[in-house]
Amino acid sequence: MDPNECYKELYCDGGTLAEYALAQSLKQDLWMWYPHFGSSVFSLDLDQVLSLCPMLETINNIAKIKHAIVTNMTPNDYYKLHIDETAGPRINMLLKSQNSFSAFIDVNNNKTVHMNYQPNKLYIFNTQVPHTIFNFEGDRYLFSIEFEEHKSVLPYRGFVKRLRREEKLTGSLSLIH
Repeated sequence: MDPNECYKELYCDGGTLAEYALAQSLKQDLWMWYPHFGSSVFSLDLDQVLSLCPMLETINNIAKIKHAIVTNMTPNDYYKLHIDETAGPRINMLLKSQNSFSAFIDVNNNKTVHMNYQPNKLYIFNTQVPHTIFNFEGDRYLFSIEFEEHKSVLPYRGFVKRLRREEKLTGSLSLIH
């Protein structure tokens, strides 16, 4: 199983964005969060997110961003193995975690790829490869960007190609190859 078919790291320091997203999440009352497949979700101000991360502003010009959210999983939660129904790629960044992991699974060949999030790093995440999350202790907070286009219009490989084309034309983005 090729990790490049599961995720790619964007060259971008997400530290300021991570601080903002986590601070906003921690100060929100419970009623501001809504349930989402066994976790809780809070929407962030998209204009503020884009202002804190110029790369996301550039990406928004390539593929329109629908919203920016933070998800929260409580201790001992499990997000079952799944493929997202309508979403194409997402851009994710782990904000806070004590003991959790994400993995992509090749169910036909019994292979896995560990999604080893690094601090303040943004990743293009392929939602169409079966994936799961286990959170063993402490709250787990994840920043996530969803795009307006349906997965049939904006598949993972197509999105990566759009970014590479933009990179060649303007030199404004860099992906880890």
